[in-house]
Amino acid sequence: MAKLNSAEATMSLADIEFFKMFPATAIENLERAATLRKFKKNTHIIVVGEESHAAYVLVEGTAYAFTDDDDGNEFIVGTFGKGDCFGELGLLDGQSRTANVITTSACQCLVVPKAEINHEIMKEPKVSQAIIHSLVGRIRGMTEDVSCLALMDVYGRLVRALKNSSSEQPDGTLVTGRITHQELASRVGSSREMVSKILKELRVGGYISIENHCVHIHKELPDRW
Repeated sequence: MAKLNSAEATMSLADIEFFKMFPATAIENLERAATLRKFKKNTHIIVVGEESHAAYVLVEGTAYAFTDDDDGNEFIVGTFGKGDCFGELGLLDGQSRTANVITTSACQCLVVPKAEINHEIMKEPKVSQAIIHSLVGRIRGMTEDVSCLALMDVYGRLVRALKNSSSEQPDGTLVTGRITHQELASRVGSSREMVSKILKELRVGGYISIENHCVHIHKELPDRW
């Protein structure tokens, strides 16, 4: 495990949403305390039930958070790319981890220790207020996700997942990052077979194409399937 230094750092914690309201001196202290860790593809970074001891910031690579049951069925509750922070919520209430996080590519993460984060939060009331606002935003997003699961059919949830995972290209099309049919199924709470059937019909209709596991959305997807 290597110590973070200026030569290795490709980003500042000041640019990360969770840490934006921390004062400059706090950022400097946290970056000195942080370590840079490397993880291979398909490695668990966080495991349900373990102690919350640090927050993680993705410097390179991709990962996702999920819950599962005794039968091995997964439900994806979040995806992460460069610059995303995860594992920070468990630091605030002292409870154990409630979701797993696994890498989908080789990753590098800044690991920021719990003790240092909580120390800086206690020193600066404005930081506490900012975190409260951040948590409120997170709760609103979770409420929207739960509503979609309860009220939308599989097609509606899939369209929402595709749009939320895509970025607009210069030609106006939307393109997702690399994502498999199984990952999409786990994200929308459906079977891989159902997701594959819907994607196939959207391809036949000229709405999408798939290249290297990236979904290209060429025109507005229909309201119903």
